[in-house]
Amino acid sequence: MTTKRKATGIPKNTFRSAYNLGNEDYSETFNDGLTEQHHTDQCDINKILAQFMETGIMPKTNANPQYADVSEVDFQEMQNTLATAKTLFEELPEQVKARFNNEMHTFLNFAENPDNLQEMEEMGLAVKNERLAQALQAEAGEETTSLPAGKSDESDAAETVDT
Repeated sequence: MTTKRKATGIPKNTFRSAYNLGNEDYSETFNDGLTEQHHTDQCDINKILAQFMETGIMPKTNANPQYADVSEVDFQEMQNTLATAKTLFEELPEQVKARFNNEMHTFLNFAENPDNLQEMEEMGLAVKNERLAQALQAEAGEETTSLPAGKSDESDAAETVDT
């Protein structure tokens, strides 16, 4: 039972202002409800687990489960790597970020593709390393390789070839 105001007789849990007396009903009532009740068995975790315990098979879903051995991956190290990548992406010129819709993952997918190396060089994001390119051409044919911007081709060429 709701308590009423002594002076007006209006229930206390109503909205009042200078423009109304507070006796209007502002709530909507739905007799049937908006939730589709026929999905309850599919969503009830107790029924899902009971089915699994009985059959040993998980119910089918649209999700693709992925399994991998990630024992060599450290969570903190990965978070630091992502933070560094985000910082480096944010430091790029605005026109470069605009080309990739300001989305870091789009840029990373583009930068990882060796077919985009020439365009990366044109944008100034990769430096062509002539000595390394010549060495690799002698070994593998017409392949060219570039170093990230800011790297010198003399000191880092040996490291790049070794890796």
